[in-house]
Amino acid sequence: MRTLTITLLVAAAVLALTVPGHSQQKLPDLYNLGPLGGKASVVRGEFPDGGKCGLSVVELLKGGPAEKAGLKVGDTIYGAAKVFEQDAYLELGDAIASAEAKDPASCELMLKRGADTLKLTAALARFTDADARARVILDNACKWLAARQDSEGAFRSTLSPEVSQVVLTSLAGMAWLAAGGKPHEGAYAANIVKAAVFVSEYVGEQKHYRKLQGKNNDQTNWGLGYGGIFLAHVLKAADERWLKRSELKRLESKLKWVRDRILKQAEPDGGFAAGPGGANVLDYVHLEVVSNFCLAALGCIRQAGVDVDAQKVEPMLSYVEKCQGEDGGIHYSHDKLWGTDVGRTAGAMNAFAALGVTSRDSYAKMKAYFDKNHPHAFGGHSTPTMHQLSVAIAAQREGMLDKYWAAQGNEFMMVRNPDHTFAYRPTADTQRMGMNLDRDLGAVWTTAHWVVVLGLKQGGCPLWVAKP
Repeated sequence: MRTLTITLLVAAAVLALTVPGHSQQKLPDLYNLGPLGGKASVVRGEFPDGGKCGLSVVELLKGGPAEKAGLKVGDTIYGAAKVFEQDAYLELGDAIASAEAKDPASCELMLKRGADTLKLTAALARFTDADARARVILDNACKWLAARQDSEGAFRSTLSPEVSQVVLTSLAGMAWLAAGGKPHEGAYAANIVKAAVFVSEYVGEQKHYRKLQGKNNDQTNWGLGYGGIFLAHVLKAADERWLKRSELKRLESKLKWVRDRILKQAEPDGGFAAGPGGANVLDYVHLEVVSNFCLAALGCIRQAGVDVDAQKVEPMLSYVEKCQGEDGGIHYSHDKLWGTDVGRTAGAMNAFAALGVTSRDSYAKMKAYFDKNHPHAFGGHSTPTMHQLSVAIAAQREGMLDKYWAAQGNEFMMVRNPDHTFAYRPTADTQRMGMNLDRDLGAVWTTAHWVVVLGLKQGGCPLWVAKP
């Protein structure tokens, strides 16, 4: 048995307390400056040349393109080649996309510094097209993730020690797989195997902080969901002869254990909490989003060749349908009708597809909602990047990936960093609550998500996408 390093626990454990109206300590929820390197707050007002909005610089990446160009903390960028008129954040993303296609690649920034107006030119990397950009980002982001994997194969987190480490490690493993890696060959084979060994050992485990403020704080269903999805993809991708003599030779047995544990930990009505044990610190049980991951895991496990009893899954599917609103979207839970959103709905679609039940009427209603609302992928709850991945997976399955990128292209530009990692993105919801778990979970979380999104175009996550 390995010795799991326990790190500091933040009072709200990973992903559990994501409820509208719940406010934690307010930390800066800043907008990224994309590959320019920095962070800013959005401001509105009257600027020179008719500008209506801007980005007030709060942080700059040392040695990044923006700092090298002479940008300073306190400057307000009110244009890039032309003034910003409606959404400075996304309009800067559009300008960066255009700049990276030029030779030489450079972005002219229009800014206010006190009473002065200035123009600075930031040098950027040049890409001939979106595919070339994706190849460079995938390669560098995968290398970045590999450099941060520890000797046990894990990625450490300051949130809910065992569970969040299983989740982060599963996501990083999925990123390498989505980028074309395999457990038995290739540049990231050893990383994938180490990640799978770690997840196999700790999935479903939580020895610490099972109680919080005297309430249930079991988080294990998150690890079972993410871990099951990852390990199923590893089993499916592995060469059979290699697998029999590898460290993962008992992987099929482990997936049977994960399957049984998920089935056991469902609530009596078929829904899921973050983990079993009754009401949590906020005095509620169900989180529909956990159903999405646990059901997707069961579907991926089934596709990997492990039997899953359809009769036992049926109440779980019916529970998701109880969460469906009149508009076809999925609510927070059956008893928390706080509003439907496209990320949660896409997650439910992905779960149904993985289980092969897209012929249900409820799926058609979800699809109609998705078709209308997919551009709002960043309109989700306190983990917005999770919603981006769910929407991208559903878009790939439904033949809408080009539409996804048309809607999310500028968002993608702006969450990029100069080192090809990815940042969090504030939303109206995270700012209202004073809580952004994408920010708190860190760059491994956000980077792994976006690598998986990029890998979808080349066939990544086949069990989760579950194309008909």
